[in-house]
Amino acid sequence: MDSIVITPFVGIGPFKLGMSESEVKETFVTHAHWRRANQAYNESIMEELFVNFEYDSNNKVKFIEVVNPAYAGLFHIPCLYNGIDVFTTKTDELVFEIDKDTKYIRDSESELGYMYIFPERQLTFWREGVITEEIMNSEEFLEMPPENQELEKRYFYFTTVSIAVPGYR
Repeated sequence: MDSIVITPFVGIGPFKLGMSESEVKETFVTHAHWRRANQAYNESIMEELFVNFEYDSNNKVKFIEVVNPAYAGLFHIPCLYNGIDVFTTKTDELVFEIDKDTKYIRDSESELGYMYIFPERQLTFWREGVITEEIMNSEEFLEMPPENQELEKRYFYFTTVSIAVPGYR
């Protein structure tokens, strides 16, 4: 797999909305060859990326969430929405591009920069922290140890992306 494609109302990568729980498990099994070499544990890359599935009353997938590969380890696989890598494109730029096509909910979460929900696509982006150029130039930031500064810079990008079936939210 060269990339993971995010398709609202359909799925993310090999996982599709409407799959049964057993189909989800089987998809993990069929991607078992996606293992990192020289690791003490044997979790597949797919198991590290696809962190959350929710099921409806018929045990069918109604929600899929993927974590930024940079958070799951030292590898990169493009996660594409409309050809844009959602985890290597800065949040402001990504939100601006998607907002041209479909509007996000303007609420306190988006105002603060943590979460953007695009209800017409049942598409949500979330990050656990926010960093801006202004914050990076602040005295408080500049006094941080370099390794902490690097960790904070990951908040230029989203932590997760998720999709859901119509009517989920």
